[in-house]
Amino acid sequence: MKGFRAAVVCVAGLCLSLSLACEPAPPDRVAVVFLLDTLRQDALGCYGNPRNPTPHIDALAHDGARFEHAISSSGWTLPAIGSLLTGTWPTIHGAMGKGVMLTPIRDELPTAAEVFREHGHRTVAIANAAFVSPMVGVQRGFDVFDHQYSYNDDARTAGEVVDLAIAQLDARGEGSSFFLFHLFDPHLTYDPPADFAGKYTGGRASPPLPITAMTCLQMQTGARKQLPPSAADQEYVRAAYLAEVSYMDSQVGRFVAALRERGLYEDTTLVVTSDHGEEFWEHRGFEHGHSLYDELVRVPLIIKPPRDLEFHRKVVTRSVRLMDIMPTIFELHGVPKPPSFEGESLLSLMQEDEVAPRPVFSESTLYGPERIAWRTEQYKYIHDATLGPGEFGELYDWRADPGETRNLARDRPEVAMKMRDELLEFYYELQQRSGVMSTNAPVDLSPVRIRQLRSLGYIR
Repeated sequence: MKGFRAAVVCVAGLCLSLSLACEPAPPDRVAVVFLLDTLRQDALGCYGNPRNPTPHIDALAHDGARFEHAISSSGWTLPAIGSLLTGTWPTIHGAMGKGVMLTPIRDELPTAAEVFREHGHRTVAIANAAFVSPMVGVQRGFDVFDHQYSYNDDARTAGEVVDLAIAQLDARGEGSSFFLFHLFDPHLTYDPPADFAGKYTGGRASPPLPITAMTCLQMQTGARKQLPPSAADQEYVRAAYLAEVSYMDSQVGRFVAALRERGLYEDTTLVVTSDHGEEFWEHRGFEHGHSLYDELVRVPLIIKPPRDLEFHRKVVTRSVRLMDIMPTIFELHGVPKPPSFEGESLLSLMQEDEVAPRPVFSESTLYGPERIAWRTEQYKYIHDATLGPGEFGELYDWRADPGETRNLARDRPEVAMKMRDELLEFYYELQQRSGVMSTNAPVDLSPVRIRQLRSLGYIR
C-alpha cells in the first residue's frame, strides 16, 4: 500500500504542475458529459466491435482520446454515479444500498456541479430513473435538473433527451457551462426503434420485442430456469441490446451536429462514458448489480478535449477510474479540485509517457453477497464477503484472459494473497475514514418508487 500512496502523491504532483503551467481557461468553456447507462465497452465500434459500428461515438474517439481500461467504481448505477460526481469511492460518498435500503450522497461532500457553479458555470443535467435523481442527491449543484422517474417501459428515449439537451444548449447564455446528459436506452427493457431493431435481430420476432427481464427468465433453461438460455436466444437478446446502443449513438451524433452548427464543437470538451455495463451470462449472470466482473465494471471512456489542448496519446492503455473524469474537466476549465476529490486528472496520461499507476478499486453489489475488487496492471482480485479466514477469492490475469474465464487463485496463491492483503488494507482504510463522517439516513421510498425500482430489475 505504501507504493500506491507514493504513486498517488506523484500523480497529484504531476497534475498540479501541469495545471500551473496551463494558460488560464477562457471564460466561455463548455463541457458535456454523456452518461450512457448500461453501456458495455465492447458494444462500440471504436472498441473493436465489428458488428456494431457506432459512427458518431467512434468519431469522437477519433478526435479525442479513448481509454482502453476505464474502470467503474461499481457494477450498478447509484454508487457509480456517486463516484463520478464526487470523485471518490462509494464507501466515502455513501451512495449505496441493498434492495429498498438506499442512501444518498453524503451532504458534507461537494458534488462536481456544486464546484462548477461556485466557479461561475451554468450547470444543467437531464436524467432518468431513480438512481440518477433528487432522491439520492444527484441534483445538488445543478441550476437546471430535468429528471423523470420512470419504469423500464416508459423511460425517455435518447431522442427525447437530446431534444431537451439542444434546447438547454441554446439557453446557455454567456460564460462557461457544464452539462450532464443521462441516456437510458441500453438498460432493460430492450425496446429499440423498429428500423434499428431490424438491422440486428435478423427478422426474428418470437418472443416479440421488447425484451424484458421476464422474457430473459423464460428463456433460461434447466429444471428451475437457472441455466443460461440457448446460444440462439442469447444472441437475440444481445441483438436487441446492440440495436438500442446503435439508436443511442445516432442521437449522440445529433447533439454533436448541433454543436457544429453553432460553431461550438471545436472548443467543447465532450466526454462519453457509462456507469456500468451489462452481463449476458458470461459468468452465468444477467443484467447488473450482483458482480464486479469486467463486463460490468470496465466501461467506455472517450474524452474529446477543446482544440487548444495538445495531446499525444489517442489510445490510453493504463487503467483509469470513473472518478478521474471530473478532475479532468476541472483542469481543462481552470477550476481548483477540492481535496475531497480523490480522482486525478487524465490530461497527464493523454500528454505524458510515464505516469505512476493509480489504485483501481470497485465495490458494492445491489443484491447478493458484498464483493470488492482490486486491479493492478496485470491482475484483478475479487473478494467475496462470505469467504472465511484464509480463503481466497477470484484472481484473474486480465491482460492474458480479458474474459476472466480462468480463476488463478489456486495456481498462483502468492499473487492472490498479495492482492487480497492490499485490497483488504485499502478497504479497511476507507471504512475507517468513512466512520468519522456523518451517517447517511436511508432514503424513504414510497410504494411508487418501490414499483419503479422493481420494474427496473433492482428489487427482486
